[in-house]
Amino acid sequence: MVAVDVIKAVDKKAAGAGGDQPKPGRAGVEESQARAGVEEPGCLGLSRENQPDRNQSRRSCPRCLSSARLCKLAMGVPRTIVLFLFGAVFCLTESQAQQCYSFQHIYFGPFDLSAVKFRNISCPHGCSEAVLSLDTGYRATVTVVQKGCWTGPPTGQMLSDDRALPPDYSVVRGCKTDLCNADLMTHDTIPNLSPAPSPPTLSGMECYACLGIHPEDCTPEKSRRVQCHQDQSVCFQGNGQMTVGNFSVPVYIRTCHRPSCTIKGTSSPWTNIDLQGSCCEGQLCNRDSVTQSFTTASAAATPSQAPHSMALLLMVPLLAGTLGGPLLPSS
Repeated sequence: MVAVDVIKAVDKKAAGAGGDQPKPGRAGVEESQARAGVEEPGCLGLSRENQPDRNQSRRSCPRCLSSARLCKLAMGVPRTIVLFLFGAVFCLTESQAQQCYSFQHIYFGPFDLSAVKFRNISCPHGCSEAVLSLDTGYRATVTVVQKGCWTGPPTGQMLSDDRALPPDYSVVRGCKTDLCNADLMTHDTIPNLSPAPSPPTLSGMECYACLGIHPEDCTPEKSRRVQCHQDQSVCFQGNGQMTVGNFSVPVYIRTCHRPSCTIKGTSSPWTNIDLQGSCCEGQLCNRDSVTQSFTTASAAATPSQAPHSMALLLMVPLLAGTLGGPLLPSS
């Protein structure tokens, strides 16, 4: 009754303030709508035939007013619940994700990321960072650096061969806290792939040495002529891919090699250095095209050499179950 009395009081106040043309009250509006054939929705839970007479006073149908308000309230509750549940699921998903640095770049010498401003991304399974480096062994290198979301399996094996050339190195690190993938920041995190020979003697072989990501980077005219180390008495030329995640870089290379001509880049479930090439004997013999198709090292090796090379394959378990540290071959 209180709600009805308030509406009537408002109608009376409007009628008194309107002068010669008072504003119609609720009853007047309903009479006008009835004459015009306009119908209002019925009360909640009542059929049209059982609705109260619209021409009766507001006091005779307080139930109609309260039912309409209850109808609006009832229709609003499910929407509120749906929105609340959606927000809860969204917040739960966001709370499980980590903020990670995102970056990828190719370097042709030492790298230093200390002054780089990284982009931040949201990652559902933690963060990762990786460094892949390939070298001629004669101070020419290509290094791929990537930071981003952890993808692939949580554990795996990294495969390498300690007698394979050209020298390469791979390291992968995973972590599960915000912006944690900021450990591999300088070239000091990887070993020197062009050490001086020990003992410091030479084999007497001279070869072209170059490394690039385009064929024109590695023409004989742009290559250096190097004196090969003592255990390297043949020349090598080849090509391949350096891959980390979905980021892949082509490489073209010439350098010195051992007579076994074992070619095996480091690989893992997250990274791969895949090389093909061929060796030749003779001074500066590696001047052919580096874009040609090469047979793999295992196919080119003699039967006596192939089992020996496979026996030297290192299979190192990577402790990535907790994504807590670097993933690299043990020495």
